Amino acid sequence: MSARDRILNRIKRVTVDASEPAPARTKPHLAQPQDRVAQFLAQAEAVQASATRIGSLDELPGAVADELRNRNLPAAIRTGTDPMFDRDWGTVERSTGAGRMKEPVTMTRAEAGLAETGSLAFASGPDNPVTLNFLGETHFAVVKASDLADGFEDLWAAWRTKGLDPRTVNLVTGPSRSGDLGQTIQLGAHGPVALHIFLVDDI
Repeated sequence: MSARDRILNRIKRVTVDASEPAPARTKPHLAQPQDRVAQFLAQAEAVQASATRIGSLDELPGAVADELRNRNLPAAIRTGTDPMFDRDWGTVERSTGAGRMKEPVTMTRAEAGLAETGSLAFASGPDNPVTLNFLGETHFAVVKASDLADGFEDLWAAWRTKGLDPRTVNLVTGPSRSGDLGQTIQLGAHGPVALHIFLVDDI
């Protein structure tokens, strides 16, 4: 038997027949939550994010105003042009456009949340400029409860089902942090010092 034949026979032995169903992947425990929402919130808070749960988008302006007041921040936010944010903001001033270094608070829509890690998935585009995720001192993120996924496999499957095809996808887990200096964790090292999530039950 030639060396070529030996190589081909070895490949045949280890190749799975394409007609057979692919073996199921073993998911880690955290990717199989009993309560997806509760675990997402717990995981997000474990990485120093905070969250407010609201019943509908109608409650968002009031919830944002409360959060700004609680943090002693100006009553102003900067967003993209996402239709989700086209509403009466009451006492909160809203500007639109790309993120700027001088912005105290930016707000973007997350296309998905991940119960496994408490992460948020953002799709870039004019509706939600990626700079808003990183240039504000405080970042507010809005995500639908129905867009929470269990684990990474479920996240990408749902992403494809939505037909999303952005130039950039950002996975954000908590506020920016670094332990480069003296091995002490510093928040806001490379981006927002705080991340607050508004989880919307009905959208």
